[in-house]
Amino acid sequence: MMLLWDKSPLTCRQIEDALKDETGWSRHTIISFLKRMMKKNCVRMEEATPARLYYPLLNKNETILKATRSFATKIFDGKMGLLVSSLADSEDITKDEINSMLKSLQQALDEKEDQDE
Repeated sequence: MMLLWDKSPLTCRQIEDALKDETGWSRHTIISFLKRMMKKNCVRMEEATPARLYYPLLNKNETILKATRSFATKIFDGKMGLLVSSLADSEDITKDEINSMLKSLQQALDEKEDQDE
């Protein structure tokens, strides 16, 4: 989905070329995946010449937020603070990523305070 969100529309060949090193998926696997995503109304296909074009139907930000909430519920008992703490404690996190998290948290805090007024 990230690929479609970032670069849509894409043909099956373009998806295959972009994912082959990362996933090793065959053309058949990609077609099967796209068909499943179309049945779930996550992706739409447009008949075009010379190849079909695929577009995402889901909003990227909404989908990521929903997946994050689901993950936090399953792994951290719904406690978003534990999720953020876990991310912050990671050795893989960069200074820029921490600053980005701080900025996002400050924005969220400001919005919550505005709602309380």
